[in-house]
Amino acid sequence: MSKFLFVVIFLIISLSTWAQNDFDHYKQIVETTNDKHLKLAALDSVLGITWKERNFNDFIDYSLIYVDLAESLGEYDQMAKKVMNASHHITTFRNDPQLAVQLIDKAIVYESKFKDSLLRGGLYLRRGRAYVRFDTQKAINDYDKALEVFDEQDDAYKADAYLFRGQAYSNQGLFVQASDDYKKAYDYYEKANIPEYMLHARSGEIIMYSKNGFIEKGIEQREALIQDIKKLNLYQYLSIHLYNQSIDYKKLNNDKKRYELLIEALTFADSSNNPTFSYTAIYSSLSEHFSLNNNLENARKFLSKTEEYLPKIPNDRYANSIYLMAAIKYHIKSNNLILAKEKAVERLEVLENLGLDEETINTHQILSEIYLKLGDKEMAFNHLNLHTTLKDSIFNQSKTNALIYYQTLYETERKQKELSENRSSIALLEEKNSSLRRQYVFGGITVTLGFVLLFLYKNQRDLKLKKELNEKYTQDLLIAQEDERKRVSKDLHDGIGQSLLLIKNKVVLNKDDSTKSLVENAIEEVRSISRALHPFQLQELGITKAIQNIIYQIDESSELFITSEIENIDGLFNLQQEVNIFRIVQESFNNILKHSEATGVKIEIRKMEKHLHLLIKDNGKGFDFSEKSNDFKSIGLKTLKERTRLLKGTIKIESQTKKGTTLEFKIPL
Repeated sequence: MSKFLFVVIFLIISLSTWAQNDFDHYKQIVETTNDKHLKLAALDSVLGITWKERNFNDFIDYSLIYVDLAESLGEYDQMAKKVMNASHHITTFRNDPQLAVQLIDKAIVYESKFKDSLLRGGLYLRRGRAYVRFDTQKAINDYDKALEVFDEQDDAYKADAYLFRGQAYSNQGLFVQASDDYKKAYDYYEKANIPEYMLHARSGEIIMYSKNGFIEKGIEQREALIQDIKKLNLYQYLSIHLYNQSIDYKKLNNDKKRYELLIEALTFADSSNNPTFSYTAIYSSLSEHFSLNNNLENARKFLSKTEEYLPKIPNDRYANSIYLMAAIKYHIKSNNLILAKEKAVERLEVLENLGLDEETINTHQILSEIYLKLGDKEMAFNHLNLHTTLKDSIFNQSKTNALIYYQTLYETERKQKELSENRSSIALLEEKNSSLRRQYVFGGITVTLGFVLLFLYKNQRDLKLKKELNEKYTQDLLIAQEDERKRVSKDLHDGIGQSLLLIKNKVVLNKDDSTKSLVENAIEEVRSISRALHPFQLQELGITKAIQNIIYQIDESSELFITSEIENIDGLFNLQQEVNIFRIVQESFNNILKHSEATGVKIEIRKMEKHLHLLIKDNGKGFDFSEKSNDFKSIGLKTLKERTRLLKGTIKIESQTKKGTTLEFKIPL
């Protein structure tokens, strides 16, 4: 019987059983028929019903059956379409991105059989969306591949690829690349006349700023976005952007502005694409707001409203995390610590693999405080330790991201400047070459030889001058950097540090131990950053004590076993030279901590007759570096080289794989 006849029979059967439960009817066909084409058609109907009813568990299970059956029948286009639909729900609903990748891999095998570029590019796009959950670089590779595969008419899908790649670059801290992709996505959406997704591209860049510590910049840009949404009457997006804006104001501890935004977001919740989520998030946040302001009646009222909506989205982990935080704050204020503890433990489970690191940090801190009030000091300490470890990690990452951002901007500007200079140089060289040719013709062999000699001399002189200018530029840059560090360090110490001390004194008078602890931590962080930026102990203690002090700090805060033999070198160098010697020691130890995997370090500082001898030796993994090599590709080694050159000294590096590294400096007195 032909395939067409089977489809006709299937339609007749469907019409004759219209009054039956559609799902049960098609499911029975799937389970009983031996005809594969009929089974495939029935499965298609089952998928349509389960998707429409948002029964995603059945939708995923039947999709997997459909994919295998379509593959066996050679229906590769249909197979690819179902793979794309199912992979999205496997990733988001079941939170199993590895399974989604495996499913897509099965379809990509038949890529050459797909005539439609949307299928080929769409598969890479979907796999990238799955990879981004656990391997950002592979996600970026898939987005690159999708952009290669999509045709000219696929502009809207290219825009998606740029948008998703921008998000992945943002997660890697590559802000300039991310910003560039967001702009490209915006341009493509604009070309395709999709204003809603143009907003998504702008929103992605705003979230990038907020996520990586540029809160004020994120707020400023989101405010402009909100005004544009209102002008375009796209009210379905307004509630969520107002809610996100309230989150950023929460980070700035501006509770009044946060409350105003939540109330405004509430007025647009019905118009949003997902009203259930909007109400859940907004009511939870309002309950938290009232708990923090000791208005327990309103806190309970909004918590109850949240609990009316939450059962409608039981698998939305983000919505559940927002609700649980509101419940925790309410139960703490209501003195129900046991229930608060249970909700906090549950929230940690919900937050697992969700990528909300700041929320995980906050939950550990709250659990530590709850356990302390319950008298369980061991559990309180465990969660405080987890809070501190995660917080330090996020703080360091934020600092790194910010440095990468500004460094990338600097490199971009520098390369543009070099390109402009190179073009000017090429134009000048072309003009000179033209002049040379005329001289060759009219000047004869003698003039030519004279010009060649002059050219060689000038070229040698220019190369020498360029080398000297490069060295001077690098040295000036180090000096300027040190001056700026000193200024920022002083501002932190004298400005923010003094303000925090005044706050601490007021807190002590008010006997608020909890706030006192927070302020003391803040003071210590400011002092730590100030010390790292500029070693003021050089002026206070002298170079010898300053070096001994930093070695003591590293010894206390790391697992390195450090032995030192340091002679008194006070008064041998001026202040600028002492700063460079201190930085050489500091940066050498930083390199050891970051890269060497060493367990022991030896440092010697000896005052010889005509020079200072500095030796730093570790027992780490070492690296492949010839004793006579002068190939300083590492930024760390470059910095050491430049600081040594500033001191008119020499540096010698000896290292072999698995045999440790020795740094030896000789600095003339």
